[in-house]
Amino acid sequence: MGALIGASAGAFAQSGAASAGGATTAADATSVKARKAADRKLARRVSTALARTRGLNAARIFVKAQSGHVTLSGSVSDNEQIPLAVEAAKQVVGVSSVENFIHLSGPSL
Repeated sequence: MGALIGASAGAFAQSGAASAGGATTAADATSVKARKAADRKLARRVSTALARTRGLNAARIFVKAQSGHVTLSGSVSDNEQIPLAVEAAKQVVGVSSVENFIHLSGPSL
């Protein structure tokens, strides 16, 4: 399906050759969609890595990815889990940096 999307974008760019602004906009839109898809895929891979990490309860950890930069937020029940989450995220292929906003949750009632 990816080849079909690329082919239709190329056909649009060729048919819009008279208006270079339209062709650039179509190419930009395609690249933005591709980048967002790659960011979502990376965030899913990091979330999966967190879920598979022993000693880490990742249920309340949220992952955001943008161009290889990963932001972790949410809460965990003890301090030992925070470095586990950061290290697990750093090990995922495609992660260039990890920003940590995970905090320690209060006591359960």
